[in-house]
Amino acid sequence: MDQETWKFVLDYLSAKENARGNVLKIKQEEEKIQEWLSKDPKNRQELEQALWLWENTAAPPENDEWKNSFTAIQASLIPEVPKKTIQLKLWWGAAAAVFAATALFTFFYTYKVQQPALQNTEIAWITKSAGSGKVINIILPDSTEIWLNSGSSISFPKNLEHAALRTVKLKGEAFFDVKRDPQHPFIVHSLNLQTKVLGTSFNIRAWEGHPAEVTVLTGKVAVSRDSAGRQSAAVYLLPNQKVVSGLNPAKLQLENIEDARTAINWREGKMVFDQMPVKEVFEVIERKYAVKIIADQSFKGCKLTAKFANVSLNEVLQTIQMTLDIHYTINKQTIYIKGGKCN
Repeated sequence: MDQETWKFVLDYLSAKENARGNVLKIKQEEEKIQEWLSKDPKNRQELEQALWLWENTAAPPENDEWKNSFTAIQASLIPEVPKKTIQLKLWWGAAAAVFAATALFTFFYTYKVQQPALQNTEIAWITKSAGSGKVINIILPDSTEIWLNSGSSISFPKNLEHAALRTVKLKGEAFFDVKRDPQHPFIVHSLNLQTKVLGTSFNIRAWEGHPAEVTVLTGKVAVSRDSAGRQSAAVYLLPNQKVVSGLNPAKLQLENIEDARTAINWREGKMVFDQMPVKEVFEVIERKYAVKIIADQSFKGCKLTAKFANVSLNEVLQTIQMTLDIHYTINKQTIYIKGGKCN
């Protein structure tokens, strides 16, 4: 992003920050930025990058003198107005120059650390987690509905319903039924993916150490790889399509699938393994039944195909025992597995 564009974005955020609750002024600023966004699809991405950069380079707050600039705009809070308005103006001008500089991150971070009077308080984020063995249902402030798989968590701004960009962060797996609002896109950050929608239903699987997947049931979503605030070209998904992002390759792989609903079998307590590596099967069992599995071998190269619908842990283990010729013992919440075909 060139210096002129950065200045425009920063001026917009600064003007909105100083609106002092003036609804008309805020509306004027919103119309101005919307006009700019409509001129070029890349502009929205650049605005998101600006918001992302602030959030991910912000120094820890030291006092309450400064009430959220970039992150406050991102959640559309109406913060208290800093008393030192002259310093605010100077800060925004300096920030515009810093963003355009070659040493962007280093200089920007140092600048904020050296200006304690301008430190911002953290924006109010809410985190919801589903413990092992549990699937929970969440209604966000904007009426978006989320089903969170066991061992997963979702974070979102407290005032999400007022945000220009409704941004949430996912760890693990969740199914989203997003409340449609064309003026306020819904964005999910998960591992190295950014998923953007207006109103649709989709599933995101983003477990640490595994390729991330986005599967669409209804509507349309745009998925891009997100690295240090820079997004790759978006891949657009329609119903019964999914995209897979490997851990290393930069390319997103788009796939057509027969029935996207199989991606959310977990919502109904089902486990469906289709040639899934046994190591991953064990991880799914651990999350669903809140147990720890310890095996005497890696089961490398071994895969399992099986379906389970709301059955007990013993039934699952007995099926695996017959399929893989394993032996298992249970001691409280720990399962010990010995032997197996995949030596």
